Amino acid sequence: MEENLEILEELEIEPEEEVELPEALFKVESTLNAAIQKEGALTVRSVLTAALSWILVALCAVLFAVLLWQQLTRGGNNIPMLVVAGFAMVLALYNKFMAPIRALKRWEENLLKKYGSNALHLTTEFFECSLCQSVKETGDSLVEGYSSIDAMKESEHLFLLRCGSQQWFFVEKAGFVKGSAEDFRQFISGKIGG
Repeated sequence: MEENLEILEELEIEPEEEVELPEALFKVESTLNAAIQKEGALTVRSVLTAALSWILVALCAVLFAVLLWQQLTRGGNNIPMLVVAGFAMVLALYNKFMAPIRALKRWEENLLKKYGSNALHLTTEFFECSLCQSVKETGDSLVEGYSSIDAMKESEHLFLLRCGSQQWFFVEKAGFVKGSAEDFRQFISGKIGG
């Protein structure tokens, strides 16, 4: 240690003093499991996307019904089109109801395989000028300034903060270790402009 100090003195460099880190204003422990993922996905999904998926299901059902009615009443040769319309309706219904469930199961299986857990445990600290979210299972941390947060959505159990087009910070309302959900709502609304 003395040798290092001598080298620093020769180069006229002051040894670094211990830097005191700022204290977090809010600290939140969140558990990201399949149920929270589903709630988050439903919260951030646009109204247009939800409406379009229902419209697609309805159009397929109407097309199938019209073709079936024509086949039964006129005795036409619509069987190939009827099969295609039936297949399209089944596919639309599958994508609406079953695909999200299967995607969540795959996500959970991947977590179990990689980390031996069916959930990720997040710690998010909010400072005056930035936030830091760390993932217990991976040891990764992500630090962002509030200027990169461009939207906040709120669900029954979550605050969801969007950073860029695909990155979301999950903040569980029941997980506040420091501060409260009500105070946080006011704080973050002021930081990201409402």
